[in-house]
Amino acid sequence: VSGGAAVGEVTEGEDAEVVLVETPFYAEGGGQIGDAGDLVGPNGKIAIHDTQMAMPDVIFHFGKVSEGTIAMGETVEAYVDPIRREDTARNHSATHLLHAALREVLGPHVRQAGSLVAPDRLRFDFSHVEPVKADEIELVERLVNEKVRQNAVVHKGEDTYASAINRGALAFFGDKYGETVRLVEIANGARFSFEVCGGTHVERTGELGAVYVLGESSIGAGMRRIEAVSGRGAERLVRERLSINNAVTSMLQTTPLDLVDRVQLLLDEVADLRRRSEQLERRLSLSSAEGLLTKKQEVDGVSVLAARVSVTSSDALREMSDYLRDKLGSGVVVLGTVVGGQPSINVSVTSGLVEDGIDARELAKGMGEVMGGGGGGRPEMAQAGGRDAGKLDQALGRARELVSEMRRGA
Repeated sequence: VSGGAAVGEVTEGEDAEVVLVETPFYAEGGGQIGDAGDLVGPNGKIAIHDTQMAMPDVIFHFGKVSEGTIAMGETVEAYVDPIRREDTARNHSATHLLHAALREVLGPHVRQAGSLVAPDRLRFDFSHVEPVKADEIELVERLVNEKVRQNAVVHKGEDTYASAINRGALAFFGDKYGETVRLVEIANGARFSFEVCGGTHVERTGELGAVYVLGESSIGAGMRRIEAVSGRGAERLVRERLSINNAVTSMLQTTPLDLVDRVQLLLDEVADLRRRSEQLERRLSLSSAEGLLTKKQEVDGVSVLAARVSVTSSDALREMSDYLRDKLGSGVVVLGTVVGGQPSINVSVTSGLVEDGIDARELAKGMGEVMGGGGGGRPEMAQAGGRDAGKLDQALGRARELVSEMRRGA
């Protein structure tokens, strides 16, 4: 099939979907992705990137002609990519081990609800009503790797569905099973895992090398997801983490054993410097605030101080505003700044003026609208914000108009 239609021949560069009389390629199913590889004919080759079962017993191989031509009726040699197949099989067997370990650690209520088995990683969804604790994850991982080290045999066989269930096999996904099913059992004397499964698997668990859990998360009410790697993926993970660890150790001029203590020391130093910086900024801002008092203006008998200041946080802005309000004795203080690219305004009104109808909330709302935002808070203190930092000065200029409107309204 090419371009959605059956064709007699495909040539180099064309996409093609090929059906063979029989195939060694595994079609995607049960969470496991489809095989990739090559189909080599007498006059050409197709590079297969995916394999799907389009309908029962009809397997489509999706690929692109990489050389020559491939024609209907030709005999081809089918080569499954062995690395992709082996890595996928490792992750599929690791999925079964994780499932069994989760049931042993968390309880038999754990039931598989979906999975993804790929060459580079695995994902396993299961039923559980709360987050899996860190020590439980560690226990699951240790239990799985203990089974890997035991080099347990992975038995594959067939049985009727009814007999398999009676023998204790687990069957999930809400899949529709035929009368005969394939069974995968992992046992080292005692059985550890026994499931209905049609996917590819290793012969012995030792082939997994190691299994590492990458993380655990929620995917819905009563549903969790765990992600992990095995085999080459596990080796790659360890190599990457060691590389990062060595780089950070070198940057901090310490040893791997002392790395955590060194990082904690630096974090403590940063926190201390941040506290000192904030204290210094507050002292400087309050010192410079005295000079702002000369900018106050009388608006219908109300002292209004509206100014743009240079502070780096909303807390510093509020503290300066409170300081100036107290210095005024009676009046309205409106200070504005830009924090993280966003305009911010703090409005303070002395209590006597609040009783006379000057409301900080209305002032903040009116100035916030100028900046493409809004405002809110309490009658004596409110904040305004917006999206347009370029309108900050315009908003501050609006303060006197708003106070005048409130006085006339009173």
